[in-house]
Amino acid sequence: MNLYLQSLRALCVVGALILISCGINKAGSEGAGKVAGEAVKQDAGKRIVWDQSTLTKVSSVKANHRYTSYPRIIQLYDQSLLGIYEADGGVVTVKSRDLGGTWSEPITVALRDSGVNMAVPDVLELKDHTLLAFYNPRPSKNATGKRFGIRVKKSADGGITWKDEQLLYEAGYKFENGCWEPSAMQLPSGEIQVFFANEAEYTQSNEQNISLLRSKDNGLSWTKKPETVSFRKGSRDGMPVPLFLDKRKEMVFAIEDNGFGNFKPYLIRNTIKENWASPADASSENRTYALSEKIADSIYAGSPYLRQLGTGETILSYQGTEGRTNKMQFADMKVVVGDGQARNFGGKTTPFIIPANKSCLWNSLTVLGDNTIIAVTATNAYADRSEIWMIKGRLLPGEAGQSVMKKDTIFLADPTIFLDKETYYLYGTSSEKGFLVYESSDLKNWKGPVGANKGFALSKGESFGTKGFWAPQVFKHKGIYYMAYTADEQIAIATSNSPIGPFKQEVLKPLSGTGNQIDPFVFFDKDGKPYMYHVKLQKGNRIFVTPMKADLSDVLPEAATECISGTLPWENTENTEWAVTEGPTVIRHKDLYYLIYSANDFRNKDYAVGYATSDSPLGPWRKFEGSPIISRKQFHLNGSGHGDLFKDKSGNYQYVLHVHRSQTKVSPRISGLTGIKFKKQNGQADLLVAEESSLKILVTDNSKVAEK
Repeated sequence: MNLYLQSLRALCVVGALILISCGINKAGSEGAGKVAGEAVKQDAGKRIVWDQSTLTKVSSVKANHRYTSYPRIIQLYDQSLLGIYEADGGVVTVKSRDLGGTWSEPITVALRDSGVNMAVPDVLELKDHTLLAFYNPRPSKNATGKRFGIRVKKSADGGITWKDEQLLYEAGYKFENGCWEPSAMQLPSGEIQVFFANEAEYTQSNEQNISLLRSKDNGLSWTKKPETVSFRKGSRDGMPVPLFLDKRKEMVFAIEDNGFGNFKPYLIRNTIKENWASPADASSENRTYALSEKIADSIYAGSPYLRQLGTGETILSYQGTEGRTNKMQFADMKVVVGDGQARNFGGKTTPFIIPANKSCLWNSLTVLGDNTIIAVTATNAYADRSEIWMIKGRLLPGEAGQSVMKKDTIFLADPTIFLDKETYYLYGTSSEKGFLVYESSDLKNWKGPVGANKGFALSKGESFGTKGFWAPQVFKHKGIYYMAYTADEQIAIATSNSPIGPFKQEVLKPLSGTGNQIDPFVFFDKDGKPYMYHVKLQKGNRIFVTPMKADLSDVLPEAATECISGTLPWENTENTEWAVTEGPTVIRHKDLYYLIYSANDFRNKDYAVGYATSDSPLGPWRKFEGSPIISRKQFHLNGSGHGDLFKDKSGNYQYVLHVHRSQTKVSPRISGLTGIKFKKQNGQADLLVAEESSLKILVTDNSKVAEK
């Protein structure tokens, strides 16, 4: 591993992920030349966060190819990944059965032949799960009598063998009259369309169109005469990448277009009904500039690639020089996010962090079944040659890059939700004056604050405490509403006749106990016995359980038992002397007790949620080896944790939690909600699993919350 890559790995450990998620791209000091004058601006829309820990080399070390380029990756029906790329003048494929963690040695699709390079491949899985590999024979200058062309081979065994080569099209002998860059898609009707850049028709000019060939029999036969689907007179439409927008019954392909100076990403679209009946010329309404924020005409931004997430958003990559020396050999990979119509592309990010005198070229994207995004590139950043590398990313939820805040975001930390009489009530840490409360009938539309005393369900002076009103829990017992909470780093319980309060105490006092203790959670076992789970501040934040008196008037402090403390690496990522485990919630499921908790200091971006199990409410507790189950790795939002588990009206579990205000600021913390469920395991305890794509930021029409 070279020194630069070692440095990059180290940078990841100390926080590179924040820079990447914000789209920061600083040109390094290496490489001379004029730097393109347009900086990478920040967009208000969705954007992708790239996980540098997933940076993986795809091309083979053992094969020792001197040149690899033009990579594409697809996920096959069996969930394995298939990569295809150029290698020393030929085309090879590689396979991964662990979602890109490791890759097989290459299998040859086509070899260099008598001075003809097999270039710019593409691979397509058909509905019958056979594979088609398209590539572009490119003769060298001294390969007499050889023509540029488009060829295809087929594999019926998942890419192990490739057979039945067909020549679909031939262009001229000379480079300036060639054809290029095949890329294909299959429509719901079964028709296969392969698009390619074609300048064979323009022998006396520097022009190029996008041409189309079709097959209606799974690639056995093809139309003979190419159809022109896009052409701007006097310019070069190039590098097409098609996509079928299923929900819109519309087809679209990305191209590079130099009609206004240097190449820029454009989109050409057509309906299924029109099906490319006429080409999109310069004035066509079917030809549109791809980016929502225009790049200066002089700046290079070519080789676009287009894909769509299962959630509907489209993503577009290109190789651009914004913020870098304005020459293609110094371009890096940019990725932007569009809507379900393949429009309004913004939120620019840079997946690969490379020096200023290196490049990421001929890039592509793929979307896995769980909406993980893979960016793949041919780069010379990590060696003295071009290699194939990949990295994984996820689309940030909400509207945030720097922040997930919306206009009326609810700012409650340590949140809890209580369901009573078809209404949900939301409480949390928010003010030195007590606890605010919001209400909702559907967990989507929140009103409030609706507390009985100027929005507060519990107000300072009506119950124990003068400051530090933290982490409430509300429950109903024998017709009375209870609130267990922290104040002055002690635990107290107040009661009310309503979930909106006012919660009060007749005698303003905390529960019994020694030392500082916070984060109460009252749990009733199947026999009705109550237990208080809480956190003691002693050589760290440690979670304890204490039996309670049957009337809930106090705990039995002499029976306090320690449950867990921060002993695992994920629970103390900064390796501090004061390890933190806190925010306990306990449920009983199939005669097993689940203790859900948060770890790390709440200001740490790695604040996260895990769980432990026990056969008894008093322990001993066994920590789940797969923790954390909720973290910034899942949701790509810092500080995700300290919440509460509850059942919604449908009987499904939900977990309410808080996240940091932004990628760079902790407070005021923001309330969010995610689905969580039990997953059956054969012969083992059920796993508790968070639904990664379900995080929702909670908002209200009149959110006016003061953060402590």
